[in-house]
Amino acid sequence: MEDHYNNIQTDNMEPENDREFSARQKFWISFVIGVLCTLILVAGVLFALIRTDKVMLMKGSDWKYFKELDKNYGKYSEIMHLIGQDPLIEFTEEQLSDDELKALVAGFGDPYAQYFTAEEYEEFLNSFVGNFVGIGIGIIDVDGDLTVKSVFNNGPAAEAGIQMGDIILRVDGEEVKTVEEAVSKITGEQGTSVTVTMMREGQEMDFTLDREELDQESVAYYELENADNVGYIEIISFVKETDEDFKLAIRDLSNKGCDRYIIDLRNNGGGLTDSSVNVADYLLPACTIMTDVLKDGTETVYSSEASSADIDYVVLVNENTASASEILSAAIQDNNGGKIIGQKTFGKGVTQTVHRFNDGSALKYTVSEYYRPNGDKVQGIGITPDIMAEETEMMNAALEELGD
Repeated sequence: MEDHYNNIQTDNMEPENDREFSARQKFWISFVIGVLCTLILVAGVLFALIRTDKVMLMKGSDWKYFKELDKNYGKYSEIMHLIGQDPLIEFTEEQLSDDELKALVAGFGDPYAQYFTAEEYEEFLNSFVGNFVGIGIGIIDVDGDLTVKSVFNNGPAAEAGIQMGDIILRVDGEEVKTVEEAVSKITGEQGTSVTVTMMREGQEMDFTLDREELDQESVAYYELENADNVGYIEIISFVKETDEDFKLAIRDLSNKGCDRYIIDLRNNGGGLTDSSVNVADYLLPACTIMTDVLKDGTETVYSSEASSADIDYVVLVNENTASASEILSAAIQDNNGGKIIGQKTFGKGVTQTVHRFNDGSALKYTVSEYYRPNGDKVQGIGITPDIMAEETEMMNAALEELGD
């Protein structure tokens, strides 16, 4: 009986393969219609969004960039958003982001890299334009101590009794670890006050000062009284107009009868590379000043033109002569421009650049290492003077070398 039922086939039943074919047709027709409807719907939505400036189409390379960005760092944004909702935390999400970014950048191992908020970046820029609002001190890093290297005449710091050699511990009660961090906290709006905690001979001292607008002294010069026709020029730092101020000093001293010069780069922690290169160009004949090398090996050679000041000079350096000052010192030494006198320099042979973000914040980071004209590196090595001399002996050694 079972076999009989299995073999019955009536005339009005379709063959099995015909039923399967019909089902496939219906499926694919439905599928194609569904896809077309979906594409039409998506196109309509995109068109509407584009017409209302709600979306921007991107290139394949941009899509790949953002895809990688989300893959590697997307959770950072989500974590910051979630932490910002934590009732035990009093900061806003934006403040948390700034603090975390500072910690992130500080942890990469580059001592010269730094994240700036928008306000901090504006103050950082002001330190290179020749005038700023602050208390009137220059700061350098001496073996990890933020040390006052200069005190501006008639500035708030000078009037309060801050001295060269004082060590900065805290600004407004917050510990500062880098020169840039100290500068960004000390500078600010004119008329506002800041409290700086200093260490002097083992004692802590608090100075509460009103910020004032000051002219940054990048070049100081005068004619030496105890030497005939010798001019003294100190380059305090390399800012925007330093090269022009240096040329003015040479011209002025020359008009007063000076024909020999002592160029003092002691305690000059650097500044703008271009200003340093321009001073080297002015002092040296046609030659190589330095070679800048990116991480991928790309080289940029900075050279001096044929014209030069054609003057007789020596250069004073010490362990706090760094960065842009070392660029100038090495160029002078390797091209026989003048004798380098003093102590071995700091050894900062890298250069930084700044990337500014849309919200005004910025990242300062190292982009290259520079090499002196003879091909040697400076980073971690420094520059050994032609004539070694202790601090108290440098001026006498300079005068002796100049033949006075």
